Amino acid sequence: MRTDGTTDVLPLSKKQKYVCNIVMGALLIAAGIILVLAGADVIKTPVRKLAAPTVLFAFGASVLFSAIIAKNSLSMWLSGVILTCGMTSLLAVVTTADYGNLYPLYIASPGIGCLLAIFFAEVKLSQVKGMLFFGVMSIIFSLQSSGVCSWGLTSGLLSAFAGVCVILYAVGIYFRKG
Repeated sequence: MRTDGTTDVLPLSKKQKYVCNIVMGALLIAAGIILVLAGADVIKTPVRKLAAPTVLFAFGASVLFSAIIAKNSLSMWLSGVILTCGMTSLLAVVTTADYGNLYPLYIASPGIGCLLAIFFAEVKLSQVKGMLFFGVMSIIFSLQSSGVCSWGLTSGLLSAFAGVCVILYAVGIYFRKG
């Protein structure tokens, strides 16, 4: 079935649905085992620190699996966002960085989703625009989170970037309509 030009949604067969559900169940069981091992002190990290990345990775991987089976760009985008959030949570557990340093990854997550979605998207330019927009936003916020610049400078850069985006949008609309 044709859509608005961003993706072809292919209905899953009964067999594909079963396989996707079994994979999701297996991944959630694996996540549960990891959390049980953490709760039993076999894994020396508290469950409260492992819960978010473990569940996000299990769910994100299952969405990615079904997206690949269905060749669905929207599901690919969603899996990219979920997996990026899972990776951010994991980095907060396994590195000395905290969320105050890592939050630009959350801002980048829609752009990373666009990177994954581009494989099945009919219109690639929209995905590239999304990658660029969220990538630049993430870079600007990274300057603040790394201590390179203050919130004052960061907000100025964000304002200038927003202005550039508005101008580019206006110019694009003008030339598309003739």
